[in-house]
This record gives sequence, C-alpha cells and structure tokens, in this order.
Amino acid sequence: MPSDFNSFRAIGLLALAAIPLVVSGTGATAQSPRQKPTVEIDVETVQPPGDSELYCKNIAEAASDARIQWQTWKLISLEARLRDRISELQRTEKDFEKWVKRREDLLNEVEDQVVSIIGRMRPDAAAAQLSTTDEEAAVGVLLKLKARVASSILDEMEPSRAAQLTQSMMGLTKPEPQRSF
Repeated sequence: MPSDFNSFRAIGLLALAAIPLVVSGTGATAQSPRQKPTVEIDVETVQPPGDSELYCKNIAEAASDARIQWQTWKLISLEARLRDRISELQRTEKDFEKWVKRREDLLNEVEDQVVSIIGRMRPDAAAAQLSTTDEEAAVGVLLKLKARVASSILDEMEPSRAAQLTQSMMGLTKPEPQRSF
C-alpha cells in the first residue's frame, strides 16, 4: 500500500508542477505563488505491493484483535486451572490435617499406655528398659510418671545415664525438639 501511495503522490506532484505551465499560457496577470521544490521520483523503480503484503495489511487489525482475544481466553483458562488446583490443594491439606490429628491421638494414647506400663513395672526392669531407649523418649516417660516412681527408676539406672536424663529433664541440655515419646 505505501508503494501505491508513493506512486499516486508522484503523479499528483507532477500534475501540480504542470499547472503553473498551463496557467501561465493563458495570460493571467496574477502573480504565481512560489513553487515548492519538487521531489523527483523514478516511477519505474516503484513497484506495486504484492498480494501477500496487501493481505497482511488488510488483516493486521483483525489478527491483532484475534491475538488479544486468544491471550485473554488463555489467561482466563489458566486462572480457572489455578483456582481448581488451589481448591484441590486445600482439600488435600484438610485430609492431611485429619490424618495428623488421628496420628497424634493414636500416639498420645500409645504414649499413655507405655507410661502406665513402665509405671507398673518393677523399678529395676523399668530402668533397664529406659536405659536402652533414646534420651527424648526416656525423658518423656519419666516426666509423665509420678515423682516417686520416676525417682525409683532413676535410682536403679547407671549413674551416668541417670544424671544425663535428669539434666535433660531439668532443661540443662536441650534435646532436639520432637515428640516426648
């Protein structure tokens, strides 16, 4: 299209340049306006636009609108997928929370049963059991036992292990924060 415009422009300029020649031949006494410099355009080198160029120019606006519409649709689609994924993750999170609560309840129940079993054992047998368990579990059990029972169990333990557990119970050494059992 710009090539057509340029060729029409060149023809128009040539026609404007020819008007003063025709007017001066009629004998008009009016002073002719100053002539603007003319641009010489070689009409032979200007080629008309090709079919593909014309097609692209004709559909450029429609293609731009279609691209914007497609991008909008794509964003809406992605937003819907994102909302679905978020709701799915929220459902999964609720399921995990239920499972964690059930697990915590079960562990508390088991822990209470273990504490009651250890509490009913003879102090020497309970000391042997707690000496082989990890420090956190032993401290958790001893803290849940009655003071009299815990002291008799600690009395039956090896003195270094009993001192270590006692320090942990007092909080002088910080065991890794996990479950007490």
